[in-house]
Amino acid sequence: MKVYISIDMEGISGIVDWSQVDFRRRPQEYEACRRLMVGDLNAAIEGVLEAGADEVVVADSHGRMSNLPPEEVHEAAVLIRGSPRPWMMMEGIDESFDAALYVGYHSMKGTERGVLCHTISGRVVDAIYINGVEMGEFGLNAALAGCHGVPSIFISGDQAVVEEARRLVPNIRGAAVKWGVSRYAARCLHPAKARRLIREKASEALKALDEFKPFRVDEPVEVRMRFVTSTMADVAALMPYAERVDGRTIRMTFDDYPTAFRGIRTAIAVAYPVEER
Repeated sequence: MKVYISIDMEGISGIVDWSQVDFRRRPQEYEACRRLMVGDLNAAIEGVLEAGADEVVVADSHGRMSNLPPEEVHEAAVLIRGSPRPWMMMEGIDESFDAALYVGYHSMKGTERGVLCHTISGRVVDAIYINGVEMGEFGLNAALAGCHGVPSIFISGDQAVVEEARRLVPNIRGAAVKWGVSRYAARCLHPAKARRLIREKASEALKALDEFKPFRVDEPVEVRMRFVTSTMADVAALMPYAERVDGRTIRMTFDDYPTAFRGIRTAIAVAYPVEER
């Protein structure tokens, strides 16, 4: 049995501030939070191993995607790290996997009481809609797993992202390790308790694998992206497959979801350098 784990940082137990997830702001705090991150990850790995996993592949998926101290990651796992990479947070996903799990995830931008909520790039993206449904990083990534026939079975993070995931995958097993008071404040489980919960729910999810189906979106795929500024939309609208909808929104249509996924990432990359004057 082969398991894929995508791990972000904002949803890790105890993390509530940007300075904790950016090595440039407060290096010592970031170092401490890297270890919180690897603690949550190893708990998920232990859970799936307990449930019968033979292979585990982990994609370090926060920021520059090289946050996890390799020597501290459970030795049963193969670690994918570094960027850029074609499938970003889901690099390495393919038909050979039996299940996908998401550790340390956060909710989409604008979520009430969503701790550190944003969608891919808070500087660039205000909202992304797939076939009319707004999606955050979980939905966008779970749909890519679904293209390969891989079901998404587990998520950890704050309560807001667990609820977000359940709107798309109602029976997903969730481990809420904190509850948002605001975007930058939360009630947090002690890391030891958070890890026990993650291990328990990840194990439970894999044992119930037969209950899950891959999450898929209908094709062709309509993508609507609303940017933070109209200047960003000005630049993104120059792409030949983009249609301007309004001041901050473009529309793109793709034959299949993997191409749509790359179209989204390209639009963000094009708009990212733009600054208001």
